[in-house]
Amino acid sequence: MTLTCSVNCLQVNTRAWSVWAGAMFLFFNVHLLSAQTKPTFEAAIATKEVVVGMTFELTFSLKNAEGERFTAPKFPGFKTGEISEMRGMSIVNGRSSTNQTWAVELTAIKTGTFTIGTANVVSGGRVMSTKPLTIKVISAATSSRGNVNVPPGADERIFVAAEFEPKKAYVGQQVTWRIRLYTQLSVEGYDIIALPGFEGFFTKEKIRYNKRIEYLSLRGKKYAVRTLHEEALFPQETGEINVAAARVSIGIEQPGTQGFLFGPKPVTLQTEPVVLKVEALPPSTGAEFTGGVGQYEWEVKTDTNSLTTDDALTLIVEVKGNGDTRRFSAPKITVPPNCEIFEPRVLEEEEYEGETEILHRKKFEYVVLPKDTGFQEIQPLLTYFDSDSNRYSQLSAAPIRFTVSAGKNYRSPNSLPDALSTEDPVANHSSLLERAGEWLKYPCLWAISASLLIILLIFSLLRKKRTLPPKPIISQSPNIPASNIDTIQTAHQRLANAGRLLKEGNPRIFYDELFKALQAWLSARYGLKAVQMNDIDVRTTLLQRGATPIRVQALLSVLHTCEQSVYGGQVHADQMEHTWQTAMQVVEALEREVRL
Repeated sequence: MTLTCSVNCLQVNTRAWSVWAGAMFLFFNVHLLSAQTKPTFEAAIATKEVVVGMTFELTFSLKNAEGERFTAPKFPGFKTGEISEMRGMSIVNGRSSTNQTWAVELTAIKTGTFTIGTANVVSGGRVMSTKPLTIKVISAATSSRGNVNVPPGADERIFVAAEFEPKKAYVGQQVTWRIRLYTQLSVEGYDIIALPGFEGFFTKEKIRYNKRIEYLSLRGKKYAVRTLHEEALFPQETGEINVAAARVSIGIEQPGTQGFLFGPKPVTLQTEPVVLKVEALPPSTGAEFTGGVGQYEWEVKTDTNSLTTDDALTLIVEVKGNGDTRRFSAPKITVPPNCEIFEPRVLEEEEYEGETEILHRKKFEYVVLPKDTGFQEIQPLLTYFDSDSNRYSQLSAAPIRFTVSAGKNYRSPNSLPDALSTEDPVANHSSLLERAGEWLKYPCLWAISASLLIILLIFSLLRKKRTLPPKPIISQSPNIPASNIDTIQTAHQRLANAGRLLKEGNPRIFYDELFKALQAWLSARYGLKAVQMNDIDVRTTLLQRGATPIRVQALLSVLHTCEQSVYGGQVHADQMEHTWQTAMQVVEALEREVRL
């Protein structure tokens, strides 16, 4: 009996509790609903002043309402990203609220004061609009405070700043752009989120740089400062070049148990854009300028100091510097008048990082052909622009001295008749006329003169026949397959076409046509395959068939010049005429002299 009563009492109490809980739930829901505020639609931005090149976020927030058909305003003076949408709900101190946010990233592209108009959204059948916003965009050069470019609105306790070293530069000079962290808080790690595009520069990321922490005072406050990233930049144009902002994620230590549970708090920081002033190089008044800007050194070596007129002298020039390697061209080596030097070819080329900067090294090979015997001397010189002294400097190497002896095919360019008549032509004029008149009295002399005239005519005809174009040489060569004769003739046509392309002034098209013509000619005439179109195989094949080293080196020099222009990006516009003339002379000489 007692048990039954207890159960019934429990059931009654349970029903009462349910009724009471339901009443309380209804009471609080009514209270929460009544606590909700009216719908709002607002635009917001972190700061009203930004710098050219700076990226920031603009948000449009709709609260306590459901929105549809969002319409963004125009953004004059800014580059816009994609618009993202987010939804959420929160309950704070018993008050619930819903929110719907549209966010867009803007990048300032020019200075001035700009007004961003109203954004619209439809909610509950009515249109809601934000208020216009005014944003001032200033230049990076006028926004820096002290020696550090601090982004407007940045937290004074921790911020990142970008800087150039040096502040001014010349075109082609290496400068350093770095990101530095200034903090009064404890930091655990960082991550580079986004780097600028570096328009107007050739760039190279640096791995070796000083990452040690130093302590500096800035505007009366002490900061721990550390370099987070460095880039080597080489300006390609003059004027003020703007580098946009970079973004960095920093992990800030949280004190107490909160930091132990959740780890460092991530915050996103942004540098202020910076400007580099770039000046043009002054006019060069000395020897020919190589294009190097900065600091340079070099070394010149030769393979011999004694040779014949049938040999070639090889110079190896190695240059090291910290300028823009893409602007650096081979030094011009001046040789004596009785020597000829071919365009150099690049043997080695590398770009590497030193202790504090990016360096480049290039090794060139020059070929010098002596035309006369005797003692010769070459004085190598290299001209570059010294960015430290702001003037052109010249490096000299030890003079190259060598002795040239006569080769098998040597002919002195200064050969003259053994003796010259010293008689006065006016005094002997009358006597010569008298003697000529006496000779004409003899009929046999008339016959001899006529015979000599006929012999000269026959000799001229035979010589003209022998100096016809190379086509007879090809047809008279039984070692050339008949199918290759047409290919050789096509190669000659392409050589002639390269000559016509000289007038068009397009070096790449000209050198490409000349390069292909020479390759086709070598393949058809000497059986060289595509994989054999290299210095060793071409040189070996031609030398084995009797070509002189001078002819071979001249041909290889032409091929190197073509390769550098077509594939190496070195445009030899001023050498087009000389290169084509050399190619034609070498081809004609090899077809005449080299056996098949």
